[in-house]
Amino acid sequence: MTKLALYLAAAALLAPLAAKPQSIYPEPGRSIKVIVGFAAGGGADASARLVTRKMGELLGINFIIDNRGGAGGLVATSAVADAKPDGYTLLWGSIGAFAFSPALGAKLSYDPLTSFAPISRTAALCNVMVVGADSPSRNVQQLIARAKSNPGKLSYGSPGVGSAGHISGQLFTELAGIDMIHVPYKGGSQLIVDVINGVLAAGVVTVATVTTMGKDRILPLAVTSSHRDPALPDVPSFKESGVKDYEATFWFGLLAPKGTPRDHVNKLNAAVITALADPEVIKAQLALGFVSSATSPEEFSRIIDSDHAKWGRIIKAN
Repeated sequence: MTKLALYLAAAALLAPLAAKPQSIYPEPGRSIKVIVGFAAGGGADASARLVTRKMGELLGINFIIDNRGGAGGLVATSAVADAKPDGYTLLWGSIGAFAFSPALGAKLSYDPLTSFAPISRTAALCNVMVVGADSPSRNVQQLIARAKSNPGKLSYGSPGVGSAGHISGQLFTELAGIDMIHVPYKGGSQLIVDVINGVLAAGVVTVATVTTMGKDRILPLAVTSSHRDPALPDVPSFKESGVKDYEATFWFGLLAPKGTPRDHVNKLNAAVITALADPEVIKAQLALGFVSSATSPEEFSRIIDSDHAKWGRIIKAN
């Protein structure tokens, strides 16, 4: 067969492929809905709006935030798991629905490890253990000493059962070898009041709570992350404070339903990475108590798997 004949044969085979229109994602004029499992006005909602607004500028489309609070994010997570995997319905998810709730025995309509296509982590965050400004516990070791001298008598508060604050406190008591009573609150306002007044020996709250309150009424003892938080550079970590192996870092992230085309995931991932590198986004996230922290889809998947196993073990052991 001559070169010309080979060329013509190859062209004939490729013609159907060349004629097939290439899909465009996202389609011009079409919006992407992001379901957020928390109420409007909170930190998770503010972060989602901040990051997706920048992503929209980069991709030339609109992102629409759909707040569906309830059950610690399970309502939103379930909705996205059942959504069409076309890249136009995404989840602004949190560690709670993927690691905490499953271990606490929540009835799930999705599999936290297989029902989603992770796109990127969007924020890493920690909690802070605080005491009242007049507390006799001026550091973590003094609090541990008090708890060991009064087993089962000191209490710590968190924003609710299964919250990041609760899980952080649980890990602290386990690793420190102490017995403290957990007192769940509906949010953080009354918790802080009781910490200030000495009703609670300690409380586990968000970084934003501490930066808002200031240190004249509460004393932050330690952050739960493995390193100091950029918003509280003077506050040591639990590791620095002598609690070996303590690390409790949490996250928000962007996910799509399982089966979403990989090229869609990749395009969204590239937009997230660029958005989170923007100095204004970084600054605004820090004001919320979040550290901008983009990942590849593969790395985010590994984080979800690791946290699911780690927190499942800790929660079930207590």
